[in-house]
This record gives sequence, C-alpha cells and structure tokens, in this order.
Amino acid sequence: MKKIEVKSIRNYWIYIDQGIRKRAWDYIKPFSFNQIAIITDENVANYYLNDLVEELSPHVTVKSYILPSGEWIKSLNYFQDLQEFLLKHYFDRNSAVIALGGGVIGDLAGFVASTYMRGIGFIQMPTTLLAHDSSVGGKVAINLEGTKNIIGQFYTPHIVLYDEETLETLTSKELRSGFAEVVKHGFISDPNLLKLLMDICSNSIEVKQLKSNDVLRTSIQVKKEIIEQDERELDIRRYLNFGHTLGHAIESVYSSYKPTHGECVMIGMIFALYISDQLNDQKLYNPRFLQWITRLGYRVDLSKWDISRLVDQMLNDKKNYEQKVHFVLLEGLSKPYVKSFDAEDVHQLLDQFIKELKQHKFIKTLF
Repeated sequence: MKKIEVKSIRNYWIYIDQGIRKRAWDYIKPFSFNQIAIITDENVANYYLNDLVEELSPHVTVKSYILPSGEWIKSLNYFQDLQEFLLKHYFDRNSAVIALGGGVIGDLAGFVASTYMRGIGFIQMPTTLLAHDSSVGGKVAINLEGTKNIIGQFYTPHIVLYDEETLETLTSKELRSGFAEVVKHGFISDPNLLKLLMDICSNSIEVKQLKSNDVLRTSIQVKKEIIEQDERELDIRRYLNFGHTLGHAIESVYSSYKPTHGECVMIGMIFALYISDQLNDQKLYNPRFLQWITRLGYRVDLSKWDISRLVDQMLNDKKNYEQKVHFVLLEGLSKPYVKSFDAEDVHQLLDQFIKELKQHKFIKTLF
C-alpha cells in the first residue's frame, strides 16, 4: 500500500494498491455518504463495475451509469443526462459520485459532481495509466465545439483510490497515452525519473516494470508538489501543460482519427523541445530521444499537417490571452518556463519543425 496526502482547499489522500477496488468501502465509509453513483464507461464496466458494486452495495445505496467510451462524451448533452440521472434518483448533498475509469470519465463525472447542488461528494477511482495524472489536482471539465476542457472548474476529490490491477487490462496504445504524462513529469521536474523511464522501458512499456520501480508514486509526487504550491494554476502549475498546447490542438483538429491524449501530448512535447533548443541553444530535441519513443511505439509525425487550423485551435486554448499562444518550454531539464508567441511565429516554427521531423527516416506517422 502506498499513500500520498495532497494539501489543498480540501485535503485528500491518494491510496495506491493491488485490488483496492475490492476494499473500497474501508476508505469511503468515513465520509458517511448516503448514496453513491458510479459513473463509468462500457469498456471499464466490463472489467471492474461488478466488483465495485458488490463491495459497496451492502453498505450504501448504489446506482450505476454506463457511458460510451471516448473523448466525445465530455459534452453538454451527457453532462445534462447525468445531472438528470442524479435528480431522478433523489441524490442530495450527502451523496457522492465515483468516477470509475480514465481521464475522460474523471473529467466529466467530476464536473457533474462539482455542479450538482453546487457540489456533492467526489471519489476518483482511476483505471488507466493516464489517469494517474488527471485524477490528481482537481481539474474537472467538459469540451465545447471541439475545444477541450473549455467549460470546467477546480473541484478536488474527497479521496483517490488507485487500483494497480486495472493497469493489467490496458492495451499498448492506452499505456502509451498515460506514459506520455509520466515522461512530462520527468522533463519538467525530475530528470532522474526521465532517466529511469528510459532505462526500464528501453523497448516497450511494461506494467510490471512501472510497478516494481514505483513509477506511479514518483510521478504523482511530482504533480502533488506542484499543485500544492499553485492549486489554481496562477503560476507554476502552468508547467504541467508542457506539451499540451499543440497536443490539445491535434486532438481537436484531428478528432475524427481518434488519437489518444498521450499520443498528441508526446508530439506537443517534442515540438516544445524543438522550440526550447531554438531559443536556448540546447540539445533537448535529439535523435536519441526520438529513437527511444519510436521504439516504444509512438508515431510523432502526421501524414498531413494542417498548420493554419492547428494554430487557430491553439489560439482558442483557455490558457492564452491577448491573442498570443503560450508554450511551456525548458531552459534545461527540470527548468520550465512559459513564453508567448504571435500566431505568425507559431506558424513559422511549426513549419520548420515539420520539415525537421521528416529528416528522421525512422519516425512514423500517426495518421
């Protein structure tokens, strides 16, 4: 059992262990919730919903809502459906929502919990590697008109229960999606973590290696230390967006291809490394790193880059102001900073970056 306390507006604990879903009531009981809604998606439900219902139902009234899977469910329509579901079943201010799933479920269920009756109980039960990042920190949101997380707020969970057994059912693609966020934490805060990742996952991402080397706890610790200093993203929490400016734009512009969040963030990080080198005369963007992530299965080139649409989408990013695009860059490993660019400059940098990428014959296209 590993546990981490996060100090915030509402302090909460993160518990990480094998099979913790089957002991969930031990951790939820002290909150005295009178009713619980488990919100999950159809993929996760097939594996883990019954275990959780069987664990909780002898002690508290449990209702379940199973959603389709995919980023597209983070919508106003499903937000309304879930609010109506809670109202129909007479949920009150002493009730709670459990987000059983990955980052999409956590974002949507958390936003529902934060707004129903101005806020009810919220429990994160992540089931993906990606959600080790998204379940911590209290960001909850839905998308609007193709723009990610544009409607949302900060709403910390009451508790996070992370069952490591759930990682065993992830596909390679899902593992790569979450692994990108772990790599991000290495770049912005912990070079030793980055080195460890390159050593233990030299040719593939292995769950047993992540577990045995305590990678989850180490990566979560990085995020915890940042959000405790800046919960509302007014200062250093912005560094956690490393790779996300371009990453989110790719997710939005190419949503019909259904790229994973982590695939897009990895491309965004490489672009940020490229810009960092242009400004600071470094070698963060280098063939060794590109070869490593290619061996892991990442595809970081696009068969067709629509630069104008990507720049327009980056301008819609909620972190921007004064019609400038803001990137988290690096002066060196664990030395992040934020710099703004005019749209024209971003267009030119992205054009140069694409040409540079295509010089590496080993790099593969995402779609």
